[in-house]
Amino acid sequence: MKKMIVFIKKKEGMSFEDFRNHYENVHVPLCGERIGHLIQEFRRYYPQNLNNLYHGRPDADAGHDSGTCYDAVAVYTIKDEAALQELIRIGQDPGFQRIITEDEERFCDRAATVEGFADEFFGSGLNG
Repeated sequence: MKKMIVFIKKKEGMSFEDFRNHYENVHVPLCGERIGHLIQEFRRYYPQNLNNLYHGRPDADAGHDSGTCYDAVAVYTIKDEAALQELIRIGQDPGFQRIITEDEERFCDRAATVEGFADEFFGSGLNG
């Protein structure tokens, strides 16, 4: 199944709690009304306390940047190819774009938000 991933950064000056509250209780339902029927599964992740794999905690060595600049990662599992095409069509609709853009401006840094499709791979290797 096709996966779409969105990396979201909160609006500057906004607390993480306000960001998450708006995203979960306003934006997600707003989108769900319009595209929810096309999505098989929708997961949100809120990265925290990340370490750079090779340099440790960001506060341990100010010379190395650790962590992430994103406050949320959303992963959409799209039902099928027909749903994907409908999602693209809806995403290009000026009315949909206006509604979503107006809301996004309330809680996220739109210029820093990135999205795209990803292949999912399941395989062994870590557990033998």
